[in-house]
Amino acid sequence: MEAEQILGGRYTLLDELGRGGTSVVWRARDEILGREVAVKMLDRRHTTDPRLRDRIRTEARVAAILSHPNIAQIHDYGESTWDGQCVPYVVMELVDGSTLQECLTAGLPTPREVFRICAQVAAALAAAHAAGLVHRDIKPANVMVTPVGAKVVDFGIAATVGPGEPEAELIGTPAYLAPERLAGPGVAPASDVYALGVLLHRLLAGESPWRVESTTELLSAHVHVPPNPLPPISGVPGFVVALVNRCLRKDPAERPAAADVAVLLARAERHRPARYRAAARPRAGRRHRGGVAQPAVAGRAATSERGQAVPGLRGQAVPGLRGQAVSGLRGQAVSGQRGSGQPAAVGRVALAERGQAGPGGRGRRGRTRNRLPLRQAAPFEGGAVPRPETTGRPVAVPRLRWWSYRNWLTRAVLRANRDTVAPTGA
Repeated sequence: MEAEQILGGRYTLLDELGRGGTSVVWRARDEILGREVAVKMLDRRHTTDPRLRDRIRTEARVAAILSHPNIAQIHDYGESTWDGQCVPYVVMELVDGSTLQECLTAGLPTPREVFRICAQVAAALAAAHAAGLVHRDIKPANVMVTPVGAKVVDFGIAATVGPGEPEAELIGTPAYLAPERLAGPGVAPASDVYALGVLLHRLLAGESPWRVESTTELLSAHVHVPPNPLPPISGVPGFVVALVNRCLRKDPAERPAAADVAVLLARAERHRPARYRAAARPRAGRRHRGGVAQPAVAGRAATSERGQAVPGLRGQAVPGLRGQAVSGLRGQAVSGQRGSGQPAAVGRVALAERGQAGPGGRGRRGRTRNRLPLRQAAPFEGGAVPRPETTGRPVAVPRLRWWSYRNWLTRAVLRANRDTVAPTGA
Protein backbone atom coordinates (compact mmCIF):
# COMPACT_ATOMS: atom_id res chain seq x y z
CA MET A 1 0.00 0.00 0.00
CA GLU A 2 1.33 3.43 -0.93
CA ALA A 3 1.22 6.80 0.82
CA GLU A 4 -1.74 9.10 0.15
CA GLN A 5 -3.99 6.06 -0.01
CA ILE A 6 -7.33 6.81 1.70
CA LEU A 7 -8.89 4.15 3.94
CA GLY A 8 -12.62 4.14 4.44
CA GLY A 9 -12.88 7.51 2.73
CA ARG A 10 -11.51 9.17 5.86
CA TYR A 11 -7.92 8.24 6.79
CA THR A 12 -5.14 9.37 4.46
CA LEU A 13 -1.93 7.36 4.86
CA LEU A 14 1.11 9.65 5.13
CA ASP A 15 4.20 7.57 5.95
CA GLU A 16 5.11 4.21 7.43
CA LEU A 17 6.06 4.20 11.12
CA GLY A 18 6.96 0.56 11.68
CA ARG A 19 6.53 -2.99 10.53
CA GLY A 20 6.08 -6.21 12.46
CA GLY A 21 5.73 -9.85 11.58
CA THR A 22 2.12 -9.61 10.44
CA SER A 23 1.15 -5.93 10.40
CA VAL A 24 2.26 -2.44 9.39
CA VAL A 25 1.71 0.82 11.27
CA TRP A 26 1.18 4.05 9.34
CA ARG A 27 0.93 7.67 10.33
CA ALA A 28 -2.29 8.98 8.86
CA ARG A 29 -4.50 12.03 8.88
CA ASP A 30 -8.15 11.95 9.91
CA GLU A 31 -9.77 14.11 7.24
CA ILE A 32 -12.99 14.56 9.23
CA LEU A 33 -11.55 15.55 12.62
CA GLY A 34 -8.39 17.07 11.20
CA ARG A 35 -5.92 15.21 13.43
CA GLU A 36 -3.08 12.78 12.95
CA VAL A 37 -3.60 9.18 14.01
CA ALA A 38 -1.85 5.83 13.81
CA VAL A 39 -3.34 3.16 11.56
CA LYS A 40 -2.38 -0.48 12.11
CA MET A 41 -3.31 -2.82 9.28
CA LEU A 42 -2.52 -6.34 8.24
CA ASP A 43 0.33 -6.82 5.84
CA ARG A 44 -1.03 -7.65 2.41
CA ARG A 45 0.65 -11.07 2.58
CA HIS A 46 -1.64 -12.07 5.50
CA THR A 47 -4.95 -10.51 4.51
CA THR A 48 -6.35 -13.90 3.53
CA ASP A 49 -5.52 -15.54 6.87
CA PRO A 50 -8.80 -15.63 8.87
CA ARG A 51 -6.96 -16.19 12.15
CA LEU A 52 -4.93 -13.00 11.76
CA ARG A 53 -7.98 -11.08 10.65
CA ASP A 54 -9.81 -12.14 13.79
CA ARG A 55 -6.81 -11.17 15.90
CA ILE A 56 -6.68 -7.56 14.72
CA ARG A 57 -10.43 -7.24 15.18
CA THR A 58 -10.10 -8.62 18.70
CA GLU A 59 -7.37 -6.10 19.46
CA ALA A 60 -9.67 -3.25 18.45
CA ARG A 61 -12.56 -4.52 20.57
CA VAL A 62 -10.45 -5.28 23.63
CA ALA A 63 -8.47 -2.04 23.71
CA ALA A 64 -11.55 0.06 22.93
CA ILE A 65 -13.14 -0.78 26.30
CA LEU A 66 -10.02 0.31 28.21
CA SER A 67 -9.49 3.93 29.15
CA HIS A 68 -6.21 4.58 30.91
CA PRO A 69 -3.43 7.17 30.42
CA ASN A 70 -0.86 4.38 30.04
CA ILE A 71 -2.78 2.50 27.34
CA ALA A 72 -2.85 3.68 23.72
CA GLN A 73 -6.45 4.60 22.91
CA ILE A 74 -8.41 2.99 20.05
CA HIS A 75 -10.43 5.38 17.86
CA ASP A 76 -11.88 3.24 15.10
CA TYR A 77 -11.89 -0.06 13.24
CA GLY A 78 -12.66 -0.69 9.60
CA GLU A 79 -12.00 -2.73 6.50
CA SER A 80 -10.91 -1.38 3.16
CA THR A 81 -10.56 -3.01 -0.26
CA TRP A 82 -7.17 -2.78 -1.87
CA ASP A 83 -6.25 -4.61 -5.10
CA GLY A 84 -9.29 -6.77 -4.66
CA GLN A 85 -8.40 -7.78 -1.10
CA CYS A 86 -10.24 -6.83 2.08
CA VAL A 87 -7.72 -5.25 4.45
CA PRO A 88 -8.77 -4.78 8.13
CA TYR A 89 -7.26 -1.88 10.02
CA VAL A 90 -7.33 -0.29 13.48
CA VAL A 91 -7.15 3.47 14.03
CA MET A 92 -5.49 4.41 17.30
CA GLU A 93 -3.87 7.24 19.17
CA LEU A 94 -0.66 8.50 17.58
CA VAL A 95 1.95 8.13 20.30
CA ASP A 96 4.86 10.59 20.11
CA GLY A 97 7.79 8.46 21.21
CA SER A 98 9.80 5.31 20.66
CA THR A 99 9.39 1.75 21.75
CA LEU A 100 11.29 0.61 24.79
CA GLN A 101 13.16 -1.83 22.58
CA GLU A 102 14.42 1.06 20.43
CA CYS A 103 15.45 2.98 23.54
CA LEU A 104 17.54 0.04 24.74
CA THR A 105 19.80 0.33 21.70
CA ALA A 106 21.20 3.51 23.27
CA GLY A 107 21.95 1.71 26.55
CA LEU A 108 20.23 0.65 29.74
CA PRO A 109 18.09 3.24 31.50
CA THR A 110 18.88 4.28 35.05
CA PRO A 111 17.16 2.39 37.90
CA ARG A 112 14.90 5.38 38.60
CA GLU A 113 13.80 5.44 34.94
CA VAL A 114 13.16 1.69 35.06
CA PHE A 115 10.99 2.11 38.15
CA ARG A 116 8.96 4.88 36.53
CA ILE A 117 8.42 3.06 33.21
CA CYS A 118 7.56 -0.29 34.78
CA ALA A 119 5.29 1.32 37.39
CA GLN A 120 3.27 2.85 34.55
CA VAL A 121 3.20 -0.46 32.68
CA ALA A 122 1.99 -2.19 35.86
CA ALA A 123 -0.72 0.45 36.27
CA ALA A 124 -1.90 -0.19 32.70
CA LEU A 125 -1.98 -3.93 33.34
CA ALA A 126 -3.93 -3.39 36.56
CA ALA A 127 -6.56 -1.47 34.57
CA ALA A 128 -6.78 -4.28 32.01
CA HIS A 129 -7.00 -6.95 34.70
CA ALA A 130 -9.77 -5.03 36.43
CA ALA A 131 -11.69 -5.19 33.13
CA GLY A 132 -11.14 -8.97 32.96
CA LEU A 133 -8.48 -8.84 30.23
CA VAL A 134 -4.94 -10.22 30.05
CA HIS A 135 -2.43 -8.69 27.62
CA ARG A 136 -0.33 -11.87 27.23
CA ASP A 137 2.50 -10.19 25.30
CA ILE A 138 4.30 -7.72 27.56
CA LYS A 139 7.76 -7.02 26.14
CA PRO A 140 9.92 -3.98 25.25
CA ALA A 141 8.50 -3.79 21.72
CA ASN A 142 4.98 -3.31 23.10
CA VAL A 143 5.85 -0.46 25.47
CA MET A 144 6.01 3.05 24.04
CA VAL A 145 8.15 5.59 25.90
CA THR A 146 6.89 9.15 25.52
CA PRO A 147 7.68 12.49 27.18
CA VAL A 148 4.47 12.17 29.23
CA GLY A 149 4.89 8.54 30.28
CA ALA A 150 4.90 4.95 29.07
CA LYS A 151 2.02 3.45 27.09
CA VAL A 152 1.19 -0.21 26.54
CA VAL A 153 0.23 -1.10 22.96
CA ASP A 154 -0.69 -4.16 20.90
CA PHE A 155 -3.56 -6.00 22.57
CA GLY A 156 -3.68 -8.30 19.53
CA ILE A 157 -3.46 -11.53 21.50
CA ALA A 158 -5.22 -10.30 24.63
CA ALA A 159 -7.76 -12.70 26.09
CA THR A 160 -10.48 -12.77 28.71
CA VAL A 161 -9.61 -14.18 32.13
CA GLY A 162 -10.82 -17.75 32.43
CA PRO A 163 -10.07 -21.37 31.62
CA GLY A 164 -9.54 -20.59 27.92
CA GLU A 165 -9.69 -22.85 24.93
CA PRO A 166 -6.93 -25.09 23.60
CA GLU A 167 -4.87 -23.30 20.97
CA ALA A 168 -3.42 -24.83 17.85
CA GLU A 169 -0.14 -23.05 18.56
CA LEU A 170 1.36 -21.14 21.46
CA ILE A 171 1.13 -17.40 20.87
CA GLY A 172 3.53 -15.02 22.55
CA THR A 173 7.21 -14.15 22.93
CA PRO A 174 9.26 -17.09 24.31
CA ALA A 175 11.45 -14.92 26.56
CA TYR A 176 8.39 -13.63 28.47
CA LEU A 177 6.09 -16.67 28.62
CA ALA A 178 4.88 -17.63 32.08
CA PRO A 179 5.12 -21.31 33.14
CA GLU A 180 1.33 -21.72 33.31
CA ARG A 181 0.98 -20.62 29.71
CA LEU A 182 3.25 -23.45 28.68
CA ALA A 183 1.29 -25.93 30.79
CA GLY A 184 -2.28 -25.22 29.66
CA PRO A 185 -4.70 -22.88 27.91
CA GLY A 186 -5.84 -21.00 31.03
CA VAL A 187 -5.74 -17.19 31.00
CA ALA A 188 -4.69 -15.51 34.26
CA PRO A 189 -3.50 -11.99 35.15
CA ALA A 190 -0.47 -13.50 36.89
CA SER A 191 0.96 -14.27 33.45
CA ASP A 192 1.34 -10.56 32.76
CA VAL A 193 3.01 -10.04 36.14
CA TYR A 194 5.52 -12.77 35.30
CA ALA A 195 6.36 -11.09 32.00
CA LEU A 196 6.74 -7.78 33.84
CA GLY A 197 9.16 -9.44 36.26
CA VAL A 198 11.27 -10.65 33.34
CA LEU A 199 11.19 -7.13 31.88
CA LEU A 200 12.29 -5.62 35.20
CA HIS A 201 15.19 -8.08 35.49
CA ARG A 202 16.34 -7.37 31.94
CA LEU A 203 16.20 -3.60 32.36
CA LEU A 204 18.01 -3.57 35.72
CA ALA A 205 20.62 -6.30 35.15
CA GLY A 206 20.98 -6.02 31.38
CA GLU A 207 20.44 -9.75 30.87
CA SER A 208 17.81 -12.48 31.07
CA PRO A 209 17.13 -14.22 34.40
CA TRP A 210 18.28 -17.46 32.72
CA ARG A 211 21.42 -18.20 30.77
CA VAL A 212 20.38 -20.48 27.94
CA GLU A 213 21.52 -21.11 24.40
CA SER A 214 18.31 -22.01 22.61
CA THR A 215 14.58 -21.33 22.66
CA THR A 216 13.91 -24.88 23.82
CA GLU A 217 16.17 -24.43 26.84
CA LEU A 218 14.52 -21.09 27.55
CA LEU A 219 11.01 -22.59 27.58
CA SER A 220 12.22 -25.39 29.85
CA ALA A 221 13.86 -22.86 32.18
CA HIS A 222 10.56 -21.01 32.59
CA VAL A 223 9.04 -24.17 34.05
CA HIS A 224 11.90 -25.89 35.91
CA VAL A 225 14.90 -23.58 36.50
CA PRO A 226 14.87 -20.90 39.23
CA PRO A 227 15.82 -17.46 37.89
CA ASN A 228 19.21 -15.97 38.65
CA PRO A 229 18.95 -13.39 41.43
CA LEU A 230 19.54 -9.76 40.65
CA PRO A 231 23.17 -8.74 41.25
CA PRO A 232 23.87 -5.82 43.60
CA ILE A 233 22.97 -2.66 41.68
CA SER A 234 23.48 0.86 42.95
CA GLY A 235 20.19 2.67 43.37
CA VAL A 236 18.06 -0.49 43.60
CA PRO A 237 16.57 -0.88 47.10
CA GLY A 238 16.15 -4.28 48.67
CA PHE A 239 12.36 -4.30 48.43
CA VAL A 240 12.62 -4.00 44.62
CA VAL A 241 14.90 -7.04 44.50
CA ALA A 242 12.34 -8.95 46.58
CA LEU A 243 9.57 -7.72 44.28
CA VAL A 244 11.32 -9.03 41.16
CA ASN A 245 11.83 -12.39 42.83
CA ARG A 246 8.13 -12.59 43.71
CA CYS A 247 7.09 -11.69 40.16
CA LEU A 248 9.18 -14.58 38.84
CA ARG A 249 7.71 -17.26 41.12
CA LYS A 250 6.69 -20.45 39.32
CA ASP A 251 3.39 -20.61 41.19
CA PRO A 252 0.99 -17.91 39.90
CA ALA A 253 -0.68 -17.67 43.32
CA GLU A 254 2.60 -16.48 44.88
CA ARG A 255 3.02 -13.51 42.54
CA PRO A 256 1.82 -10.04 43.50
CA ALA A 257 -1.03 -8.28 41.75
CA ALA A 258 -0.20 -5.75 39.07
CA ALA A 259 -1.65 -2.96 41.20
CA ASP A 260 0.72 -3.86 44.07
CA VAL A 261 3.67 -3.86 41.67
CA ALA A 262 2.72 -0.38 40.48
CA VAL A 263 2.57 0.94 44.06
CA LEU A 264 5.94 -0.52 45.07
CA LEU A 265 7.72 0.69 41.94
CA ALA A 266 6.29 4.17 42.37
CA ARG A 267 7.62 4.10 45.92
CA ALA A 268 11.01 2.96 44.63
CA GLU A 269 11.13 5.90 42.22
CA ARG A 270 10.75 8.29 45.17
CA HIS A 271 13.15 6.30 47.37
CA ARG A 272 16.36 7.98 48.50
CA PRO A 273 19.36 6.00 49.81
CA ALA A 274 20.08 6.27 53.53
CA ARG A 275 23.26 8.30 53.01
CA TYR A 276 21.32 11.05 51.24
CA ARG A 277 18.65 11.10 53.94
CA ALA A 278 21.35 11.42 56.63
CA ALA A 279 22.99 14.32 54.80
CA ALA A 280 19.67 16.13 54.52
CA ARG A 281 18.70 15.63 58.17
CA PRO A 282 19.09 18.91 60.17
CA ARG A 283 21.25 19.02 63.26
CA ALA A 284 19.68 18.63 66.66
CA GLY A 285 18.60 21.79 68.41
CA ARG A 286 16.19 24.59 67.58
CA ARG A 287 17.30 27.32 65.23
CA HIS A 288 15.79 30.68 64.63
CA ARG A 289 14.85 32.08 61.24
CA GLY A 290 18.34 33.32 60.45
CA GLY A 291 19.85 29.85 60.63
CA VAL A 292 21.94 30.55 63.78
CA ALA A 293 21.42 28.57 66.94
CA GLN A 294 18.96 30.18 69.35
CA PRO A 295 20.95 31.58 72.32
CA ALA A 296 19.90 30.90 75.89
CA VAL A 297 19.37 33.41 78.67
CA ALA A 298 23.11 33.85 78.89
CA GLY A 299 23.43 34.68 75.22
CA ARG A 300 20.77 37.39 75.46
CA ALA A 301 22.33 38.90 78.58
CA ALA A 302 25.71 38.99 76.85
CA THR A 303 24.11 40.72 73.88
CA SER A 304 22.77 43.46 76.14
CA GLU A 305 26.21 43.91 77.73
CA ARG A 306 27.69 44.91 74.37
CA GLY A 307 25.16 47.65 73.88
CA GLN A 308 23.07 45.76 71.29
CA ALA A 309 19.30 45.38 71.18
CA VAL A 310 17.79 43.08 73.78
CA PRO A 311 15.35 40.59 72.15
CA GLY A 312 11.80 41.12 73.31
CA LEU A 313 12.30 44.79 74.29
CA ARG A 314 11.52 46.31 70.87
CA GLY A 315 15.13 47.04 70.03
CA GLN A 316 16.08 49.20 73.08
CA ALA A 317 19.80 49.53 73.63
CA VAL A 318 21.55 48.97 76.97
CA PRO A 319 24.95 50.71 76.85
CA GLY A 320 27.75 50.46 79.37
CA LEU A 321 26.62 47.47 81.36
CA ARG A 322 29.73 45.48 80.80
CA GLY A 323 31.80 47.53 83.17
CA GLN A 324 29.25 48.32 85.83
CA ALA A 325 26.03 46.40 86.38
CA VAL A 326 27.26 43.02 85.27
CA SER A 327 30.47 43.21 87.26
CA GLY A 328 28.50 44.18 90.33
CA LEU A 329 26.14 41.28 89.98
CA ARG A 330 29.02 38.98 89.43
CA GLY A 331 30.75 40.09 92.60
CA GLN A 332 27.80 40.30 94.94
CA ALA A 333 24.64 38.58 93.84
CA VAL A 334 26.38 35.46 92.68
CA SER A 335 28.86 35.12 95.47
CA GLY A 336 26.23 35.75 98.09
CA GLN A 337 23.84 33.07 96.90
CA ARG A 338 26.01 30.08 97.67
CA GLY A 339 26.08 30.89 101.37
CA SER A 340 22.55 32.13 101.68
CA GLY A 341 20.79 28.93 100.82
CA GLN A 342 19.16 30.24 97.65
CA PRO A 343 17.93 27.55 95.27
CA ALA A 344 19.96 26.51 92.25
CA ALA A 345 17.82 28.66 89.98
CA VAL A 346 19.70 31.78 91.15
CA GLY A 347 22.95 30.01 90.42
CA ARG A 348 21.90 29.89 86.80
CA VAL A 349 22.05 33.68 86.75
CA ALA A 350 25.76 33.32 87.41
CA LEU A 351 26.08 31.10 84.38
CA ALA A 352 24.18 33.65 82.37
CA GLU A 353 26.35 36.57 83.46
CA ARG A 354 29.53 34.67 82.64
CA GLY A 355 28.28 34.12 79.10
CA GLN A 356 27.78 30.37 79.57
CA ALA A 357 24.74 28.30 78.65
CA GLY A 358 21.79 28.62 80.99
CA PRO A 359 18.36 27.04 80.86
CA GLY A 360 17.44 26.21 77.29
CA GLY A 361 20.93 27.16 76.09
CA ARG A 362 21.15 24.43 73.49
CA GLY A 363 17.69 24.65 72.04
CA ARG A 364 14.51 22.80 72.82
CA ARG A 365 16.08 19.39 72.13
CA GLY A 366 19.52 20.01 73.70
CA ARG A 367 18.53 21.95 76.81
CA THR A 368 21.21 22.25 79.54
CA ARG A 369 19.68 21.10 82.82
CA ASN A 370 20.72 21.85 86.38
CA ARG A 371 22.20 18.99 88.30
CA LEU A 372 19.46 19.32 90.93
CA PRO A 373 16.12 17.71 90.09
CA LEU A 374 13.85 20.05 88.19
CA ARG A 375 11.12 19.83 90.84
CA GLN A 376 13.59 21.28 93.38
CA ALA A 377 14.99 24.03 91.21
CA ALA A 378 11.86 25.21 89.40
CA PRO A 379 9.84 27.18 92.00
CA PHE A 380 11.60 29.40 94.54
CA GLU A 381 10.45 31.69 97.31
CA GLY A 382 10.53 35.46 97.22
CA GLY A 383 13.74 36.97 98.55
CA ALA A 384 16.20 39.79 98.05
CA VAL A 385 18.96 39.85 95.49
CA PRO A 386 21.59 42.52 96.26
CA ARG A 387 21.76 45.26 93.66
CA PRO A 388 25.05 46.79 92.49
CA GLU A 389 27.03 48.83 95.00
CA THR A 390 25.90 52.08 93.43
CA THR A 391 22.30 51.56 94.52
CA GLY A 392 22.47 49.62 97.74
CA ARG A 393 18.79 48.75 97.50
CA PRO A 394 17.45 45.21 97.39
CA VAL A 395 15.31 43.97 94.52
CA ALA A 396 12.28 41.80 95.32
CA VAL A 397 12.46 38.52 93.42
CA PRO A 398 8.99 37.46 92.23
CA ARG A 399 7.70 33.91 92.47
CA LEU A 400 8.84 32.63 89.07
CA ARG A 401 9.63 29.35 87.52
CA TRP A 402 12.94 28.79 85.78
CA TRP A 403 11.59 29.29 82.28
CA SER A 404 10.52 32.86 83.19
CA TYR A 405 14.01 33.87 84.30
CA ARG A 406 15.06 35.47 81.05
CA ASN A 407 12.22 38.02 81.18
CA TRP A 408 12.86 38.83 84.83
CA LEU A 409 16.62 39.05 84.26
CA THR A 410 16.23 41.45 81.35
CA ARG A 411 13.99 43.77 83.36
CA ALA A 412 16.39 43.65 86.34
CA VAL A 413 19.37 44.53 84.13
CA LEU A 414 17.49 47.48 82.63
CA ARG A 415 16.54 48.79 86.08
CA ALA A 416 20.15 48.44 87.22
CA ASN A 417 21.35 50.38 84.20
CA ARG A 418 18.79 53.12 84.85
CA ASP A 419 20.09 53.57 88.40
CA THR A 420 23.81 53.30 87.65
CA VAL A 421 24.32 55.00 84.31
CA ALA A 422 23.97 58.76 84.15
CA PRO A 423 21.71 60.11 81.39
CA THR A 424 23.36 61.50 78.31
CA GLY A 425 24.20 65.16 78.74
CA ALA A 426 24.03 65.11 82.56
